[in-house]
Amino acid sequence: MKYRNFSLITIIICTLLLSCGSSKHKKLLKGSDHDAKYTAAVAAFEKQDYFHATQLFENLLLYYRGREKAESVNMYYAKSLLGSKDYYSAGYQFENFVRWFPYSKDAEDALFQAAYCKYLESPKHTLDQTLTKESLIQFQTYINKYPKSDKVKLANKYMDELREKVIKKDFEIAYNYFKTGKHQSAQFALKNFLNEYPDASNREDAMYYIVIAGHKFAENSIPQKRNERLEWVISDYQKFLAFYPESPKLIELKKINDLSLKELNK
Repeated sequence: MKYRNFSLITIIICTLLLSCGSSKHKKLLKGSDHDAKYTAAVAAFEKQDYFHATQLFENLLLYYRGREKAESVNMYYAKSLLGSKDYYSAGYQFENFVRWFPYSKDAEDALFQAAYCKYLESPKHTLDQTLTKESLIQFQTYINKYPKSDKVKLANKYMDELREKVIKKDFEIAYNYFKTGKHQSAQFALKNFLNEYPDASNREDAMYYIVIAGHKFAENSIPQKRNERLEWVISDYQKFLAFYPESPKLIELKKINDLSLKELNK
């Protein structure tokens, strides 16, 4: 019984404290004492109370625009958004900071964080990779601008992860042409893929599907075009053989090559 009473009292006290804190926060937001707001916002940020910090710094943005604390308020606001895991908004604010305060001591960190927020927002490879590509560009901009930064190694690590997603997505797009029977488009897309990503881990698969797609396309071509396209198949097979002489895929591809040679001899 005593334990229950103690728990009830604790809950009531906590509720009252939260209510008081919330009331004080609302008064600050509605009030015109901007210095008090700034002090409270910084204190909330340092306590990792990003919810209240974000509200207060957002409230101060317009007032401090063009004033001495504008730089500090904008940086704190972006970091508060990052802390509250609103990565999209945080990235946008970090980008604004770089534009508005290019000579700030925090401009380097803001540029890195802008790229990092998009890295965190980057979806799995099966979805649209626009954010992934934007993050790659921003990390590369950071590395170019601050090549001696101690964050370059971390930026390269994130870029490797992002690039792998883009490679998977682009290969999937090219492969879908093959899967749906669009063999000419598949050839074109897969060859572009190889040119774009010469060190891709699925390069062997891309070259394999180029040969198969090429042969299917040649088979369905008009007689005037068939010989030329069969020659392309043989050429693509020779490239595959040169790159992957030990590949188990060669058994199937050799049959296609022999069939192409036989059809050409006719």
